[in-house]
Amino acid sequence: MSAVRSLGAEEREALVAVADALCGGGRLPAPSETPGYEEWLDRALAARADAFEAVVATAVGMAGLTLEGRREALRLLDSRDRPRFHALSSVVAGAWLLVPEISDALGYPGQVAAPAAFDEAATQLETGILDPVIERGPFHREV
Repeated sequence: MSAVRSLGAEEREALVAVADALCGGGRLPAPSETPGYEEWLDRALAARADAFEAVVATAVGMAGLTLEGRREALRLLDSRDRPRFHALSSVVAGAWLLVPEISDALGYPGQVAAPAAFDEAATQLETGILDPVIERGPFHREV
């Protein structure tokens, strides 16, 4: 999986700065201090090719702000344009969480299959969760 296009140095710097604003300041190293972060950032951007340009443009728009200025800009973005904030934050923070050093430190195992137990469906049916559907009866539409 490759990104829509290669990032320029200023774009990469802006994305890492936004990641630091979202993820830095705790007991774990900030994204800019985490070896391998940029590789995972490229992978996250490739996974969100649909939002690539918006994510990059939003980060570049915050270039030149102080750390606190970026945090305030992110708060405003979250309140004014939640879909854009979600795309940006899920790419830059998600990339950081996927760096093995960070996920190990957090105890995050990644996505793990959790298949339902054989009798789980029967147990859930006993709670009455489907009673309204059963009482309504079947229906369908001709298409």
